[in-house]
Amino acid sequence: MNQVKAEFSKSIAYFIDFSIQEIPHVVYIARKTGGVVYTNSEQTARIFQRDFPDISLKYLQNINAIKNDMIRSKIRAIVYPDYHIRYFKELRGVKHIQVFHGLSDKRYDYSRQVLDYDLFFISGRYSYEKYRKKGLLRKGTGKLIGYPKFDRVFTGEIDGGEIKSKLNIDKSLPVVLYAPTWVDKSLNSSWKKFYRHIIYNKPEWIHLIVKPHPNLVRYRRDEIDECKEFARKIDSVTVLEDVYDITPVLAVADILIGDVSSVTREFLAFKRPMVFLSNKPKWMWRKEKITLWDCGYVVTDPKKIWHYVEKTVEDPYKFFEHIENHFKETFYKPDGHAADRAAEEIIKLLSA
Repeated sequence: MNQVKAEFSKSIAYFIDFSIQEIPHVVYIARKTGGVVYTNSEQTARIFQRDFPDISLKYLQNINAIKNDMIRSKIRAIVYPDYHIRYFKELRGVKHIQVFHGLSDKRYDYSRQVLDYDLFFISGRYSYEKYRKKGLLRKGTGKLIGYPKFDRVFTGEIDGGEIKSKLNIDKSLPVVLYAPTWVDKSLNSSWKKFYRHIIYNKPEWIHLIVKPHPNLVRYRRDEIDECKEFARKIDSVTVLEDVYDITPVLAVADILIGDVSSVTREFLAFKRPMVFLSNKPKWMWRKEKITLWDCGYVVTDPKKIWHYVEKTVEDPYKFFEHIENHFKETFYKPDGHAADRAAEEIIKLLSA
């Protein structure tokens, strides 16, 4: 593998824009294949320089500059964690690979745009079946590899105690994580309706972590600032607004409060209970969008959030059978080698 890697590494590129939540989906593959990460985002560049100095990085201010550099560097494959092929599709002799960010049940993840790629990776049997039913596997480009972002989880590399110390969390308190998705027209996010109630009514015996989606931080700055101001007045509340990788935060959470978000599927890896927040009655949702909502209580009334969290604390195993079943469907081979399988597929594509 090392010899093959040396042969191809200089011709593999990764592209990430300002969507910092996409970073963990490519870095562990990049460490296996080598190559260079391109970005036109100063914030993304700073994160790589600080946290991943072992990965080659090129920060250029616009897409044209990146394309020109890719041509000069004779790039043969570009790996994306989102639908950014539109920027680079015109490049000749280049293979395009999709490592989609997240595990959402939203339609966005199952767009026909995946057929534009020479290769796209699939995290588990559940997603594989959804792609199959939508006719998105007909080209044979979808490959079941697992979830590279969580290789560290499945090999036990993440130390929850160390993370709690860094976050200054009292280890005697149960930790509840509220991780809403970003606000869109589909009412997927619980943020606007619920965040004030979650903070104001927090029980004293719980440590609450609020981890908003990076797009909430980017586009709803006033509400984030208000949230932080609330938190300063209440003991045992931590607001994390600059976190690009939620994995370590998930590792310390005893309970997740979520909505229609890939974070809820990710939390299955820890096999711990969840409470779901809904902006509308459950019957009004498309069934495929809320598949996971059999893994916990579903709350539509902001005043009842903590009531159902407390019920979950009293009986944390009430929904465990559903959590276990969804876990098995969501993560293909949770053995810590998903990034290896991704790298093998990339090399195979370039060797054809």
